[in-house]
Amino acid sequence: MAILSAKARSSAAGQLHNALAKHYENPFLVLDLPVGTASGEIERHGQKLLAMLGAGLGEAKTYRTPFGARERTAELVRAAMAELRDPSRRLVHEYWATGWGTGT
Repeated sequence: MAILSAKARSSAAGQLHNALAKHYENPFLVLDLPVGTASGEIERHGQKLLAMLGAGLGEAKTYRTPFGARERTAELVRAAMAELRDPSRRLVHEYWATGWGTGT
C-alpha cells in the first residue's frame, strides 16, 4: 500500500479543488441564466449584476449551485461574461450546465 507524501496529498487536494471550481463557477450558474439565453441578454444581465454588486445589494452577493450557495463577486461576473462570449467555451459550459437543470 502506497502512502502519499504531504506534497502529493496537497497537490491532489489542489487538483480536486480546481476541478470543482470549474463546475461551481460555471458562467450560467454565476449569472443565474438558462443555457439558451441570447448573447445580448447575457450582457444586459451581467451588467445588471455588476451594478447590483456595486450598490451592495444582498440579493446579488450569492448564487446557487448543486454544491450549495457560493459568493458572487464582480470578478466572477466579468469572467463569466467573458467565457460566454467565446462560442467554443460557451458550448462546454452549456454541456455542464444542462446536466444541472439550468438549461430549463
